Amino acid sequence: MHHWFGKKKSVFYFPFLFVLLFSIACSGTAATPTVIEKQVIVDREVIKEVPVEKQVIVEKQVVKEVIKEVAVVKEVIKEVEVVKQVVVIATPAPNVAPAATVSPGKVTVMAGSFGSGRFTYAYSGTGSMYSTLVQGVPISRDVKDGGVELSPGVATEWGVSSDGLTWTITLRKGVKFHDGTDVTGEDVVWSLRHTMAPEAVDYLTDGLSMAHSRMMDRIEQTGPDQISITTTTPAPHMAITLSELSPGWIGSIAPKRATLHNVEDEAAYDLKPIGVGPMRLTKHVPGYSMAFERFADYYYQPKNGLPSDRRVNFEELELLLVPEEATRVAALRANEADFSPVSLALRSQVEAGGGRLVFVPEGLYSWIYWQGCVDPKFPCHDTRVRQALAYAIDKELLQDRLYGGDEVMVVKGWIYSTPSSVGYTPDLDPFPFDPDKARELLADAGYPGGEGFGKLIVNTWVSQAFPLLPESAQVAADFWNKELGLDVEVRVGDEANIRKLRQTDALYGQITWRENEASIDGLASVIGDTNRPLEKNRYKNHDRAELYELNAQAATVFDPVEREKAVNNLYRTLRKEAYDISIGYVNIPWGVGPDVLTWEPYPVTDYLSAPHTITLK
Repeated sequence: MHHWFGKKKSVFYFPFLFVLLFSIACSGTAATPTVIEKQVIVDREVIKEVPVEKQVIVEKQVVKEVIKEVAVVKEVIKEVEVVKQVVVIATPAPNVAPAATVSPGKVTVMAGSFGSGRFTYAYSGTGSMYSTLVQGVPISRDVKDGGVELSPGVATEWGVSSDGLTWTITLRKGVKFHDGTDVTGEDVVWSLRHTMAPEAVDYLTDGLSMAHSRMMDRIEQTGPDQISITTTTPAPHMAITLSELSPGWIGSIAPKRATLHNVEDEAAYDLKPIGVGPMRLTKHVPGYSMAFERFADYYYQPKNGLPSDRRVNFEELELLLVPEEATRVAALRANEADFSPVSLALRSQVEAGGGRLVFVPEGLYSWIYWQGCVDPKFPCHDTRVRQALAYAIDKELLQDRLYGGDEVMVVKGWIYSTPSSVGYTPDLDPFPFDPDKARELLADAGYPGGEGFGKLIVNTWVSQAFPLLPESAQVAADFWNKELGLDVEVRVGDEANIRKLRQTDALYGQITWRENEASIDGLASVIGDTNRPLEKNRYKNHDRAELYELNAQAATVFDPVEREKAVNNLYRTLRKEAYDISIGYVNIPWGVGPDVLTWEPYPVTDYLSAPHTITLK
């Protein structure tokens, strides 16, 4: 059996109050499989909260000590008249056994963003906040002995052939969709082909789906309750890709449709999705709200051979799109909301209303990347330039002064690889602050004091989950100006538009400063980003055979110990190349209202995970 172990840790945090003093200028045939029963992944973190006293921040590298009161948000939640069609979804209720004792209450979640607003992952992903409630994937996860591991779910077992090319999955009997029909092998095959079949690349827009589509040979049913997935190159990450530990649920299971791709059918499914998740959608006001009810026949319960009952302990959940943080915090204070992403600046207000903050460890990582560096006309073509910019940012100062310590921001890891992920070692942590070395590298590259470099554009957006994303970009820009003499412009734009431009050459020679979902195994993302021939690589940063070879080597190793080494070697090489820069990862703060008695979110998630652990007073 293959086991991937995480690392134990006890990380203590120190709360604080944000006061920002600076502004931003711009806002073959399947072989016999080896069964894998479980894979140990990561340990929990321990969080300790202490009282807030004062906050030290940075303004253009000038350290100041500031003690200031923050005005209490007086805003109240008002009735909103929605001039949009309300889609009421009626699905036949299947015959089920009597439900366990369930609170009659309703959970209200306010989100700053719905993501794509779709339930069809093939199109720039979905919103994890809602899709994980409705949809399900073949492989589940479990928490045991302080760690998270892959565990049976819709799939009872899974294994890979000796050549690493074919994964075989056995499906559980009796799993039901929300409309009461049984999940079949045909449904699972259709679902997987829809999001990562070789021919699906012609209509996919999501990067992770596209990466898998490019390596796919075929997906087929090989028995009544068995399917096989065959790739053109070994895919040791496939089990995680098809699990709840995946950074994107591209293995989401839906009822099969007549065609693999039909725009009208996909739009209709987005409004009335049917899945195997713990809740079903009952009302949908696009761009405003979604209402869900408890799915009493959710498969994860003892009667289906599972070790525990993961049906939710409440009857209803309402998800509201509320972009304004002040409104979300006011709702938490007024006990009109139960969960919402919030910033630390308003922590005291959440607590004043009887609520609290809960931190999700390793929820997101900073992803700072160049595009188009293969073209010699751009300064980033030179490795020394890219390294210079990485050395010129004081990450520790940014962590301590902008974020107030390591409660939220932690200077560890290199983009895809955070401390809980496969291949992590401390030598993958962000480049140390070394301005002298940075200036020397830039001068050696032909840009002494920034002369002849031209304007550097940094594109970013306001993130609902990664605190102070544009502000952190501006701090870095100030370091690059002060230490390297560069003329840097931070452009705060629309996330969807920047993601769209990422597929073109519009951002070549520029930097995108963004967040991304942390992952237990980021190898699939690395392969998708760096192991494609130049003509298929939208980033077009290099066309170097040695980097392609390292990717290929890491993708062929299945032994857990050797795989850790191979992935680590690949990551260390890519970190040195500095096409991607990291400042660390964040533990995502969530505001939790006074009516919530318990919630134990999974680590390495950026959404409202483990809803079965929510209990109400």
